[in-house]
Amino acid sequence: MSAAFIIKELEGLAEDGAQLSIVMQGPLLKTNLNDCALICRHWRQLFSQAEIIFSVSSCDFLKSGNHISGLFPDDFVTTVAEFDTIKRNSLKVLFDCADIIVKARDEIPLPPIKNDTNSLNNINLQIESARKGLECVSRKYTLRIRSDLCFTSKKFIEIYKNNLFSPRGKYGVFSQKVLISETFTINPITLYKMPFHYSDWFHFGLSKDIKDLWECVSKISFSDSVYYQSNNFLKNTNLLEKRFLIRLACEQYIHFPYFKKSFPHLELDYHNDTKFVKESLYIMADNFIVANLRDMNAYIKKYQHIVRKMSKHTRIECMSQAILDEIIEDPQSNIDKVFSKQTKISNDRMFWAHDRRTALFRRFIKKVNRFLAWYRNS
Repeated sequence: MSAAFIIKELEGLAEDGAQLSIVMQGPLLKTNLNDCALICRHWRQLFSQAEIIFSVSSCDFLKSGNHISGLFPDDFVTTVAEFDTIKRNSLKVLFDCADIIVKARDEIPLPPIKNDTNSLNNINLQIESARKGLECVSRKYTLRIRSDLCFTSKKFIEIYKNNLFSPRGKYGVFSQKVLISETFTINPITLYKMPFHYSDWFHFGLSKDIKDLWECVSKISFSDSVYYQSNNFLKNTNLLEKRFLIRLACEQYIHFPYFKKSFPHLELDYHNDTKFVKESLYIMADNFIVANLRDMNAYIKKYQHIVRKMSKHTRIECMSQAILDEIIEDPQSNIDKVFSKQTKISNDRMFWAHDRRTALFRRFIKKVNRFLAWYRNS
């Protein structure tokens, strides 16, 4: 298929979304019903002809928890005793704007991913709802996206189009590149040495590619979710990597099996297993477009502070398309330059922000300065 044809196809997609399926996936709860309805209506206003599918991972107001097919308004508890006017209206908006609403098979959360948070790990709910939603897709292109995230403009299609035709090497597996977020697409040569950690907040590309990706995903076992509670870390694991309790990060569980299928020699036994770190970068460069959320006019209530302005820490840990472009330009020569440059930035950050000796020294200096200030003023 020629580049000119694809460009024309994408321009048509941006007009009304006639060839676009939008799979919203996530919980539908009494507490977030209004937000879900607003975002669903926004997608309908942005793409009048798109196929909108809401795949519900969990719901606290269904009459039965066993619904796995298309849902109808009567499946929900909508009595006056249960819902106020806003909730009733929100549910109506949701059904008016979505073409299909499905309930994924019930799953339960796993323990927290890291030792510095109490938030449960909902990865298995995400997997079930992604698969269920993608089963319903009938259009050529798909935007699979978490239900609390949206783009307030169509700029994401323009970004996709502008980066789609950059060179691809021998690690290209998708028919066309897939657009993902740079937020939580980890740069595996910086703060977290975690290969194959590609962001799962959304995927935009050909429906076939996105369906194939999620077909390879298996649910995470309880033993893997608490792996580092009873197993030792690799010898050179740094302080940040030691926060993980799970054997592989969720993003690695989602993406690695798909590429392993095409490249059986690849291995990823632990979250910071770096045996194939270069290959993980080549795969990223050949298969993904890494987009900045702010450039796409993204809105996500929970993380909008990151969208507005990335912290220095997040900027270092995440991959940008600019860094990826250096690899694409000359994979063999530039990757060593990228390694050198990014490693230096990472080491500086680790020393000043996370090295214990440095922290103790800085604390000592602060105490000395406080004493000197007291002495001068006494």
